[in-house]
Amino acid sequence: MSRYELFSAAAKTDIKAYRDRLKGDGTFQFCDQVIQLQKLNSHINIHLLTYLFGERLGGHMAQTFVTVHERNLLSFMSGMTSEYRFFILHELKNNEQLFLHSYPPEKK
Repeated sequence: MSRYELFSAAAKTDIKAYRDRLKGDGTFQFCDQVIQLQKLNSHINIHLLTYLFGERLGGHMAQTFVTVHERNLLSFMSGMTSEYRFFILHELKNNEQLFLHSYPPEKK
């Protein structure tokens, strides 16, 4: 059997024990975090990066994201400093309104 088949069979044998085991090892939390990263990948743009880093640095990062990293979030994050990466992850986890800033700001 493949590792997936063993994994799936264990779940089907005792789904409650399977879920409890995965909750205990952090798999469900990790899955939630991956979903958040996928959402970030869909929303990251010049508006969001300008909101986070200001006009000059945010604009530069947006251009780099598109032209150098071809809109690949993992590639983009691997090319930035650990400080910038940590800040983005902090905002992703703690700023409930983060994705509202991926739209152009309203004109006053």
